[in-house]
Amino acid sequence: MSMTAPRKLTRVMDGLFARFDYTGLLVLVVEPDPESRAALVRALVELGLPQPREAATSAEALAQAAELEPALVICDKQLEGPDGTDGLELLFRIRADSTTLPPNVPVLLLAGEAGSPGVMEAKRLAVDGFLVKPVPAKRLEARINAVMMRRFPERVDWGR
Repeated sequence: MSMTAPRKLTRVMDGLFARFDYTGLLVLVVEPDPESRAALVRALVELGLPQPREAATSAEALAQAAELEPALVICDKQLEGPDGTDGLELLFRIRADSTTLPPNVPVLLLAGEAGSPGVMEAKRLAVDGFLVKPVPAKRLEARINAVMMRRFPERVDWGR
């Protein structure tokens, strides 16, 4: 793996060229399937984000989140772990328990299909975005860019 400087992701908003600096922002990927998790992590690194942290269960995710304070959580809705916590329950815990993470940490939820059950519940819990698996790299980039630009406007360079 080559060690190159992280790219700065860009987005055109209202006809302006915007650039977002992801340097130093930590992403936590919560995906139970090891192959899907590895593919998602690989895609994030190729997009220029720092090496994401990984978790297979909500318990692992909460433990890492408390220690690392990620700037973004990408979570599969269909988590299945020994504690019975799925992606919606993890989202609820993130939003309700301010001792683990700031309640406004962006959360992207991965779902197997757009009309899957729980979408309305996730919206009620203030999910920041949905992505339907498999996630094309361009869609992943666009969604992350939009969410992070809203959350960290001070990191946006509007090219003025």
